[in-house]
Amino acid sequence: MAAVGTSRGTGVPPASANPSSWHEAPSPLQALLERAAAIEEELAQAVSPGIWGRGGGQRTVPPAEPPPVPEGVDKPFSEVTCCHLGDAGDAGRQPLTFLRQVAAICAYPELLGAEHVPADAKHRAGRILRHLQGGSAGAYNLEYVTDTVAEKVARYLERRDGGVPSDPRRVVPCAGTAAAMVDILFLLVDETAAMPTGVLVPVPGPRLHRAAPGLAGAVAVPYPLAEERGWAVAIEVVRRALGRARARCHPKVLCVVNPGDPTGHVLSRQNMEDIIRLAAEENLLLLVDEVQQDRAFLPGRPFLSFKRVLWEMGAPLRSTVQLVAFYSLSKGLGGGGFRAGFFELVNIDPSVLKCFYTWGLSVYPPILGQVMLETAMEPLLPSEPSYPAFEEHQQALCRDLAHNAHLVQEMLGQTPGIGCHPPQGGTRAFLRIEIPPRAQCHAQAVPAAAGRDAAAGAACPRPLPRRLPAPLLLTRGHPVEGTRRLKAPRG
Repeated sequence: MAAVGTSRGTGVPPASANPSSWHEAPSPLQALLERAAAIEEELAQAVSPGIWGRGGGQRTVPPAEPPPVPEGVDKPFSEVTCCHLGDAGDAGRQPLTFLRQVAAICAYPELLGAEHVPADAKHRAGRILRHLQGGSAGAYNLEYVTDTVAEKVARYLERRDGGVPSDPRRVVPCAGTAAAMVDILFLLVDETAAMPTGVLVPVPGPRLHRAAPGLAGAVAVPYPLAEERGWAVAIEVVRRALGRARARCHPKVLCVVNPGDPTGHVLSRQNMEDIIRLAAEENLLLLVDEVQQDRAFLPGRPFLSFKRVLWEMGAPLRSTVQLVAFYSLSKGLGGGGFRAGFFELVNIDPSVLKCFYTWGLSVYPPILGQVMLETAMEPLLPSEPSYPAFEEHQQALCRDLAHNAHLVQEMLGQTPGIGCHPPQGGTRAFLRIEIPPRAQCHAQAVPAAAGRDAAAGAACPRPLPRRLPAPLLLTRGHPVEGTRRLKAPRG
């Protein structure tokens, strides 16, 4: 058997590797992440090498106090906060205490006798333990996932959508949404077809949406969002992308992200209805990323699920448009490290789920994450001791996001050349930076100066975009102090 390995540090992908795993262009964030890791190591020297920094590419447990700036390192800060994943935990916000207490008891049932653990957490954990095989979170517990958790999710969806029916047989709890999306797309790929399957993906949008089609054997078809309309999905733009794509693939899927990431927009009902009609006319499966739904923080633009809008549009669309909607616990009450979420199939025969439970990578999720998911799907009652903290956690999340979004808008409004649409949900604001002409010319002259003809570089032969979008994390509980240090670009 040929091994899939590295190319001995040459940077050349081995011939036996899946081309889809390395044909994707490298992330422009990679250089920033490497620099951030180096800065963390510099800051760590004043504390204890090997304790504060990145182990295996991930942040390790920080010290109780931020490390001081080492002597000789001129930096106006003492810590590095990673914003590229939108990880609230890395930004200092812990998952809901009640969820962690229930998960802790299920992992170590002896805590049922601990006096410091609230009675409602013990009661909830005790009930869950009775559904686990052998009363252990260490078993695979597939029946618990497919029956108990799916039933709780279905009841949650009915409450969220104002009574729209939800069938537990069409709910699939999973280990987050990344692997699940690849699993779904793999079902739509026909390797014997003359043309590959096409998947329309929004730009800007999550990097996962651009990579998942290739990993599933399909082709990503980008369609730009309408920035001038607040990052709405422009139907005429999607139709043009469809027309061009049909020369090289068979488009079958339309991906939509709501709330948007990294754009921070929340789609209007009218835009959602237009998207649903487009999917019906073009016979497209709607693949809806709704993982940021718990982070829609503007009262005037509440989150609406595509399933609810589809149902309220009535016949015949209600029973004909096929939809797969994703939810992630990590973007709401839980934490990304627990790997828990689900997707729901709408107008899709549940018999296709047999495929997932045969080979799907996403349907054998970590059980403690599913324990937290089940707990989150069944809210506490006002009479329960942990209810005030439960409610405060949810309200504080949206309150802090709204506060930080307002601060970002206020600061950017004072900065010439930088602006963005007001964020409405999610964890980022998407900046638009007008790059001054002199900076553009200088940026192109530098590489040319290293060659034999430096004068050619000064002529700016390649135009640079005058807009440079950049995401900005909004999940910290305190104001986004970095925006206070923005300065006007020089022309």
